[in-house]
Parts: sequence; structure tokens; C-alpha cells
Amino acid sequence: MLIIVKAARPVIYALGCALVLLAPTTLPARDSGSLSPIYDNTEQRPPNIVLILFDWARRDGIGVYSAKDVSTPNIDALANEGVRFDNAYTPATLCSPARASIITGVYPHAHQIRKTMYPAGINGGLPTMYPDPIANPFDDERFHLAINFPKYVTNSGFATAHIGKWHLGTGNPGFFDLFKSYNSLMPHWIGQPHQSAYREDIQTSEGIRFIRQNADRPFFLYQSYYTPHAPFQPPQKYVDLYQDRDIDHKNYYAAMSSLDHNVGRIVKSLQEQKILQDTLIIISADHAGSFQERPGSYRGMGIAYDEAARIPMIMHWPKGLPSGVIWDSGVSLVDLAPTMLAAANINTKSRIMEIITGRIGSPFHGRDLIAEVTSGNDDWRVPVFMQNIPEAAIENSWFDERAMRFRQWKLVLRAFDADPRARNNAFFDLARDPGETDNLYYQADFQVQLEAQLELMLKHAEDLQDSLSIRLATRELDLVRHPEKVQKKLY
Repeated sequence: MLIIVKAARPVIYALGCALVLLAPTTLPARDSGSLSPIYDNTEQRPPNIVLILFDWARRDGIGVYSAKDVSTPNIDALANEGVRFDNAYTPATLCSPARASIITGVYPHAHQIRKTMYPAGINGGLPTMYPDPIANPFDDERFHLAINFPKYVTNSGFATAHIGKWHLGTGNPGFFDLFKSYNSLMPHWIGQPHQSAYREDIQTSEGIRFIRQNADRPFFLYQSYYTPHAPFQPPQKYVDLYQDRDIDHKNYYAAMSSLDHNVGRIVKSLQEQKILQDTLIIISADHAGSFQERPGSYRGMGIAYDEAARIPMIMHWPKGLPSGVIWDSGVSLVDLAPTMLAAANINTKSRIMEIITGRIGSPFHGRDLIAEVTSGNDDWRVPVFMQNIPEAAIENSWFDERAMRFRQWKLVLRAFDADPRARNNAFFDLARDPGETDNLYYQADFQVQLEAQLELMLKHAEDLQDSLSIRLATRELDLVRHPEKVQKKLY
């Protein structure tokens, strides 16, 4: 069971992190052939870790998750030979907040990146974009990113690389040995579409080169693709693959098939180096997206509906994970950092870290999914959360959103700027209504279930020290228990 205590004050947190975890100087990829062995025997050596991240990737774009006629044989094989998480969620359906949660293992309210980061002049007037350019949020006192898993692995004998879309500032963060990356908005093609090299193919070749150079020592490869994010421009052979299929948004799913091809290339390189058995592969997405109109969104992001917030997550590690498992319990991107560090046998527990973070044991909100899966306790012990700033207004007002998924229920609470009495909340029974079309929040027959979910949200919000969730859940519990206050317009 995940146990989290109240967080320390932000000033102490930031200062302590800066003192304890200093980033190493960025170096070229290690020449592993000139290094002496670190481990006395192969049993002692931790696994390699390959994190493959997609951008705006829907679950139905991957065959094992989809009822549609899609082609992703390489990803499907990894899922069938490993673990497929059926209820994985992003903590925010927006790039930068989700990616910050991946590396820190905490929810956005804790690391404080709530919007996306672009260079100067790229704003678009959206509440989901920072108006000022942020070159390096790791050196920005507004954010709390000092505790992050790349620092642990790069200081633990691993060769480390990030290749592809970063979206956590325009600068090099300084703690990867190899950083061939960009913030965002890089075209999918090097030159003219279909007349030049496809960027994702080049990035994959760079990842394969890194694997070959470091095959004789533990390594961490963060392979991050901008695909399938719009514009949907995959190579023509994948477009042709979907030409005669009865499926909408053909180019989107063709882009997913192009990603599958590159995943296959990475797997083949691991096989050629005879290290596939010793490598933890994780495939996921920063967020998904909606193809339909939803309140609060115009690009299919920034919302807690399942087609945007529920993401693919697959883990493959023959030596450390069972094969052919479909895991039902809710998991989140905040679980990736503690999972990878536990797999690498890297200790993150210390008294000074507990003082800095205010959390006993682990500095993360997430939990070790490998330990959970190998235990076999697939029983939805804890909920997962989403913390969104939606892209569009509802009731002529911008708002902040907190959502929680626990077993069959999805609870969405909204804090409006214009009128504090606005209560456009949502409550869905996903077992009966997977499309989230029937809002039960204001239906009298479901007030008992609603009250139970509000109590659960309040309990975990207090553990996480999420002040907005505490405020919203407290208010809504009061109204559910005292409906006369609504009639008297006390709220």
C-alpha cells in the first residue's frame, strides 16, 4: 500500500534538493570498451532500461488494446510476452506536466509544471501555455524538479541517453550522457514530407547506436517520439497500408504503425546484442487525445475523459516480469520513476530525503509496479488522479480540473474562475458507460456512490497535500450531505 505523509514547505524542498542532488556535467556517450567492469558477476548487474514514449497516443492505436483494424505487431508481441496495463492514466493530458511527472514520480501540483513550455512568441492565447520562454525549468524556482530519476541512474553507473522530444525546456538539463533532443514542435520530416528522411527513423538509428556502444554495461535509453502527434504525416507505405481499411483518421493509425516499425528496430538491436532478456522495456505515452468534441477542449487535450487521459502502458522484462499478464488495477505515469529505480536496485530512501520531501520511505507519489505485478495482487488498492488545466472555457469561464479514477468510477471536479458557485462536475460509471456520456453527478440515485468517491478523493488529497483537491472535495461533500445549502444558494 502506498503511504505518503505531508510534504515539506516548498522553500525547504527546493533548497534541500539543490544541495543534495547536483547534476553531473553532460558528457559524450561513454566509450564502454575502455572501462573496467563495475559488477563482479552478471547476477549483480541491474537490467538495462529502455523507456519508449509516444506523444498523443491513443490506446486504440495499438492492436492489443484496440477493436479497430490497426497494425502494430512489434508492440503487440511485447505486450503478449510481458505485462499490459489496461487502466493506465496520465496525471495530466498535456505534454510538459505529464513529462515532468514521468521523471519526478510526483503529480503536477507537487512539481508545479502545469502548462506546456515553448520558446518566446509561441503562446496562442491558451491557458495551457506559459507566456514566457523557459529554457531550463530545473533551474527555475517556480518548479520542483530537483529529485528525478535520471539523476539517480546517471549517478549509479548507467550510461544514459535522451533522444527525441523533451518538452521540458529548450536547454540541455545536464544529467544525460547523451542528449540528442529538442523541446517540441519539430517537423516529422527533416525536409519536405515524403521527399526527405523521416525524423523518427533517424532518432531510432541514434538510439540503436547508443545501445550498441553500451551493450556491455547497464544503460538507460529514453527514446521519445513526437509521433503520432499532429500533423499526421507518416511515410507513404504506412498510409498505403490503411488505404482500404474501414477506419476513420487513417493517417493517425498509419503513424502508429510507423512507430511500431521503429519499436521493432529497437527490439531487434537488443536481440542482436544478446541483451533483450536483461532489458526492461516500457512503452507508454505522455497523453492521448479525443477525436470528438468534449467540454473544455478543442484539440482533444487538457481533459480527463478516457480517450485523452487513459493511455497505453506495456512492460517487457523476461527476467523480472511474468509473461502474458493483463493488469486491471489503475496505474499512472507517476509510477514509472519508482518502478525503474526499483528494477535497477537503486536506493532512494534516506533520512535526509525524508526530511526534504516530507514523505516517509519513498520520495515519490508513485509505486513500484514490478513488485505489484509479481505479487499478483490486482485489486485496485489506490486511485489514480488527473490534474488538468483545460484548453477551452465552460460556462464562459476558464477552470482548473481534478479527476480521480477508482475501479468503475470516474469523478471530475472543476474550479471555475468566474463564479465560485459553478458546479459543472462529472461522475461516470465506466463499467456501464465506458464512453462517459451519462453524467451521474446530479442524479439522486447515485448520491451514495458519489459521497464515497468524494470521501476517497479527500483522503488521498490530504495525503498528497493537493490543496485544490482538498478544497473541492470538502465543498462537494458538504453539499452532498446538506443539499439544502444548494437551495438557499449558500454556494
